[in-house]
Amino acid sequence: MQTSVLTKMFGERDLRDACSVTAEVGFDAVELMGRDPHFGVETDDEQARELRAHLDDLGLDVSCVASYTGGYVDMDETECAEQLDRLERFCELADLVDCDLIRHGPRGPPEHRATDTDYDRAVEWMRRAADLAAEYDKELLVEIHSVTIIESASTACEFFERVDRDNVGAIHDAGNMYISRADFGRDSVAELGDWLRHVHVKDELRVADEALGTFEMETPAGTELFQPRLLGEGAADHGPLFAALAERDYDGYVVAECHLPPHDALTDRSIAEYELAAMERLATEPTNA
Repeated sequence: MQTSVLTKMFGERDLRDACSVTAEVGFDAVELMGRDPHFGVETDDEQARELRAHLDDLGLDVSCVASYTGGYVDMDETECAEQLDRLERFCELADLVDCDLIRHGPRGPPEHRATDTDYDRAVEWMRRAADLAAEYDKELLVEIHSVTIIESASTACEFFERVDRDNVGAIHDAGNMYISRADFGRDSVAELGDWLRHVHVKDELRVADEALGTFEMETPAGTELFQPRLLGEGAADHGPLFAALAERDYDGYVVAECHLPPHDALTDRSIAEYELAAMERLATEPTNA
């Protein structure tokens, strides 16, 4: 297992500073937030080269470029084509920072509202996206995410089988799957099999009242409230996930993505330090529940 952090956790910092803090905390890599103020599609070649040089100085790799492109289900043909143009630019940028993985997905309505037409459209455009990415030797990662057409491991597998491209795989995200009331433990890892290419970790908690960072999400149970928590302090037990990853000798990246807003008593740096310590503890002492 290699550790990484999504630079969105340092969203108030400029990217160079975010990378410096990441290295100081002790992560192996960064997953670049592919939008301002970090690594948006407008990033020019020279900026990307300078970033790669800075990362080399810090001893950091780039685990993935989170491009925030795609979203085909809710777009017309022109908009979908524009997303492919943006994806191509991210493929070029990924080359310049020496990264082979790009986050890209169809989004759309949640599974319980998605139609066959939604899935058909998503499959069609993901095939086009995958073929484009293959020209740059890039792999596209679809995050299993709440309020999208891919909220569970089983649906992800069905989708990937239909897309039928070797350079498309899944990002397992237990926090998102907890929100969607999908299994996120051992069975989900086994079901994904070779489709599992990348892992995000963040903890969440269903709550009845609004509190710091609380957000609403549509789930199969209706509209629910959630609060981001530090890893191990919410209800998304990551122990079985880490145990399953260890059993399959997973050697990819596990990426910290805590959404807890920094505040006076808890800075972005201290959140990152806590998440890394929790990840390392889970990796060495996973639970089998």
